[in-house]
Amino acid sequence: MPSSPSSPGAGAPGAGLREGWPHIACCFLSIFSAYTISFMLGPMLDSMGRELGASVPAMGQAAALLFVSWGVTAPLMGPVSDRYGRKPVLLAGLAGLALSCLATSLAQSYAAVALFRLLTGVFGGCVPPTCVASIGDRFAPGARGNAMALAGSGISASLLAGLPFLAWVTARAGWRGAFLLAGGAGLCALALAAWAFPPAQRQARPTTYLGSFEWMREPAPWHLIAGNVLERVLVSLFLTYVAVLFLRRYGVSLSSVAWLLSAMSAGTAIGGLLGGPLAGWRRRFQAIRLMVLLQGVLIALQFSALPPLALSVAAGFLYSLVSQMSRPVVMDSLVVLAPRSRGSIIGCYATSNQLGQMLGAALGGLIIAWADLEGLGALALAAGIGSAYFYGKLLR
Repeated sequence: MPSSPSSPGAGAPGAGLREGWPHIACCFLSIFSAYTISFMLGPMLDSMGRELGASVPAMGQAAALLFVSWGVTAPLMGPVSDRYGRKPVLLAGLAGLALSCLATSLAQSYAAVALFRLLTGVFGGCVPPTCVASIGDRFAPGARGNAMALAGSGISASLLAGLPFLAWVTARAGWRGAFLLAGGAGLCALALAAWAFPPAQRQARPTTYLGSFEWMREPAPWHLIAGNVLERVLVSLFLTYVAVLFLRRYGVSLSSVAWLLSAMSAGTAIGGLLGGPLAGWRRRFQAIRLMVLLQGVLIALQFSALPPLALSVAAGFLYSLVSQMSRPVVMDSLVVLAPRSRGSIIGCYATSNQLGQMLGAALGGLIIAWADLEGLGALALAAGIGSAYFYGKLLR
């Protein structure tokens, strides 16, 4: 039976941060590459749409397609990595990400872009879950939350540096040049993983493929996953449409948007690192309930309250900080709930990420078509309240 999320560390091995830093560095770069590639359409929705003859809402649906295939692949590949090792799955994912980016740079139609983004999601679903599960395999309870926070800061780095840099490249070399660059960076991440990612750790494995899903009989993982789905809706609204907000409402240039994204995303680096120690707090679920409510309020302020530009950027910075703090708490709790099936449960967690991000991008596009950008605030508040409800169930 799965362990309780209030008892982190059951059955965990004893590696610490010092001896595991090459492993953490490899996971950091892999996650950085995967998330940069997954969200890179946001800053280029306008320019891609103009060249391909598609509207911003239509391009938002293309962005959502990646989340569909990512979400399907992650739980299917998790049991494979549980039984046959993390490294082969990670290398296949990184190779596919790089090649799909290179193919997208050559696309001549909206349909081709949509197809290649579906393939990008297939391979992307292999990368972050495998990295997180491998950290759960290797690190001791006292180090695991911090190791996940450090590796997961690759997400923050992608928002702080990767996406703004690709927006800057798009403004100067076009969206095709940005995809070429992203594909080259993916190949570099693949080379590092082939050299530095550790071999499989010896531990108890599920005896069958379906045995990796035994944890599904317990309610606690589903509460975590449901809360995460709604929290990822907030992430997707912010990352997919905030560039459009600045371009349309405030009339800033695309190159200026790149620097504004970087300024706001600086908060993710701080929040992600603070989330590591938070994973060990006794009242961590009370804390993340308050955080998701605050996230909904901040996004509603940005999109619906029509604040001045400086206040909108400040709200984006605070949102970025708070949104990253819950991730280590959720991931650390999940790997404790399924110590023999970490790939499986983290794969389903990754699916919940993509489901929420798909819903955010797709529903956001529909709301913009109906009520313009101001309509996104109500969706953000509803998602924040719903997420807090499910995280609250864990308090029992």
